[in-house]
Amino acid sequence: MKVFISWSGSTSREIANALHDWLPYVLQCTRPFVSTGDIAKGRRWNEVITAELDEAAFGIVCITRDNYRAPWINFEAGAISKALNLGCVSPLLFNIEPSRITGPLQQFQLTTCSADDIFELIRSINGAVDSKQQLPIGMLRQEFDAWWPELKTKLDGLAKIAPEATETGFDWLYTLEDLARIQDSGAWRNIWIVSPNLYRNTFKPPIRAVMQKNIAAKVAYNFIIPATNGRSDVGKEALAQIVTNASVKEIPEDDFNSLAVTDYVILYPTAETAAPQVFLELPIAPNGYWIRVDEEGALGFIRRFRKLGQFT
Repeated sequence: MKVFISWSGSTSREIANALHDWLPYVLQCTRPFVSTGDIAKGRRWNEVITAELDEAAFGIVCITRDNYRAPWINFEAGAISKALNLGCVSPLLFNIEPSRITGPLQQFQLTTCSADDIFELIRSINGAVDSKQQLPIGMLRQEFDAWWPELKTKLDGLAKIAPEATETGFDWLYTLEDLARIQDSGAWRNIWIVSPNLYRNTFKPPIRAVMQKNIAAKVAYNFIIPATNGRSDVGKEALAQIVTNASVKEIPEDDFNSLAVTDYVILYPTAETAAPQVFLELPIAPNGYWIRVDEEGALGFIRRFRKLGQFT
């Protein structure tokens, strides 16, 4: 039986891939489809999606704090519901409360990432299978209990680096304290800091304390700062005292200013399958507000600063 798994955004994609790999172990008759890896190069995307929906008997929509308002995820959920019976579509909520779901997604039976809810989802999928292939409830429970720890481990790993509630009340707008909390999650192996003035953010107490904690935990740091051209720089001197064995790249001031209009923080996760995250300080905000760059924009900044700083 074909199970169509929809996603939008990097965290949602990782959840979809985890379900894709895990589901056939619990229900051997299922054939999950995720567009990330299941569309052959050269094939037209919309034709493949339409064909897969025609064959699918159940749909799962991976909802996160990043995408629950995204037009695309709501559009695809609507397309899945038109292709399938309404009762055979379930939004899977990851790190987001059901009360925050509004609009078209409200019409579906929502599933959280708890063991009980995931089991109910599996039982619903089993119910959509041809009667000859359905597992008895007792056997289904045994299969689920045997394989649930593997999925839970992956979801817990993603939860460590997924966005959390912010002090601003907006899930897209962060304070310096939010940024310090994110860096303090223990989920990062490498952190880049691009800053024209380290005293403005990096040396402030919340970030400085977390940086010292991360350094003690062997997190690697890379810094890109403007060159002083031999002038005394108390910021650089303070950095040398706070951070040892860090890679520091000084860029000619004019070149730096043309490429970095504000402060940037790039976080590389310990999970190899997870995407890096890029935060930038809003240059027009006097109170030090930050935003997280979307995946495509993040890759652009990473390429820019990797080349600029000659970091790997």
